[in-house]
Amino acid sequence: MPSAAPGICHQQGCGTATTSRYCDRHAHDNQELSSTRERETRRRSTGLKKLYDSAAWRVRTVRFILARDSLCQIGILCGGTAPSTDVDHAIRAEQYIAQHDGDETFFFDPNNLRGACHACHSHKTQLERRGLWKELPAPEP
Repeated sequence: MPSAAPGICHQQGCGTATTSRYCDRHAHDNQELSSTRERETRRRSTGLKKLYDSAAWRVRTVRFILARDSLCQIGILCGGTAPSTDVDHAIRAEQYIAQHDGDETFFFDPNNLRGACHACHSHKTQLERRGLWKELPAPEP
């Protein structure tokens, strides 16, 4: 049986010849992208997407948290000196809701929310997806 005809890697700008959709160098990147898409599909199917899209989140909660935490509260990249532009669930939203017997009102709990700069929030999210993020205990006053 003849082998598949070589084609070009589908990664934009790559151009490497391959017999599959992506070359060896880009196959792993696209597996991560697939797992991210699967997580987003799960979020939509569990109702978290509708919570992120709600006016209660976008208007009231985000504005309140960003006003309360004007500087990044994560600080893993910026050291806590960058202005907050994103709102982070300290404990992932789906886990926090599950800890409260599925009560979706805990999605908006300000005790589990903090302001973060976009760079730190994105980095923390990437670490969480790979199972590498460990939340540090809050410092004692």
